[in-house]
Amino acid sequence: MSIQPAISPAPTVSAQNMIDVCGMPYAVAQPLIYAATTRLAIGQRVRVLADTDPSAMMRAVAFQLRDAISWRFETDGKLWQIDIRPRAEAEAKDVVDLLTWDHYRLDRQFADILAAANQNRITDAETLFSDYWIGLRRHVHLENNILGPTLGGGEIEGPLADMLLEHDSIIIQSKLVEETLMEKDYGMLPAICAVLSGSLAKHENREENTLFPIWQTTDNSDRGRAAEFLALSKEVLAGAEDQQVNGIFPGCAR
Repeated sequence: MSIQPAISPAPTVSAQNMIDVCGMPYAVAQPLIYAATTRLAIGQRVRVLADTDPSAMMRAVAFQLRDAISWRFETDGKLWQIDIRPRAEAEAKDVVDLLTWDHYRLDRQFADILAAANQNRITDAETLFSDYWIGLRRHVHLENNILGPTLGGGEIEGPLADMLLEHDSIIIQSKLVEETLMEKDYGMLPAICAVLSGSLAKHENREENTLFPIWQTTDNSDRGRAAEFLALSKEVLAGAEDQQVNGIFPGCAR
């Protein structure tokens, strides 16, 4: 986070997206900021005004949101102005940072699928699932076939081996959702989506806390390779290897 010597004007942030927590205790201010940023979309901003150093509070909010936000502040020594934006608009530091954000993105997509299924908005669920399904397969291909073999973590026994098994299960569960949509068995859709949502959350938490620290240490030990991996990972997540992805993880025939 960067600190400037004085607070500059902020014409691009609307009054609706401005939160003044001056004089509020931490226990009151933090939930307000969390609520304002929990569904922050691309292109949106939240600006917070505080009369005490907000660093600890913002780190706590970012932790609650699994680093889905990026923030910086300016201060004149008496007032702090914090600018908050979606993490997706900030540059990833390394492949682990990129993968962590992609977890959050996939989570939000699947939460929207589950909501659409529960509300019987089938067309919306189908459209959302299509985007999630290719995104998930890109993510798994990147971890299984590009990063894992190089960054390690124990392919036979260890966090990497656990990740590979869990990926297999998540792919199978996701394919079941696809088949349910194809067969128009909509009555089963909410229950199947709920099970997969829980599997995703458990997997991502384990992966981020066991495997990713190993990968981050290994990756950052060679800065040249780290930069190459980051560039390649961005390309894969954007669709550069979709031919391989569709060959490894084929979907249902249309």
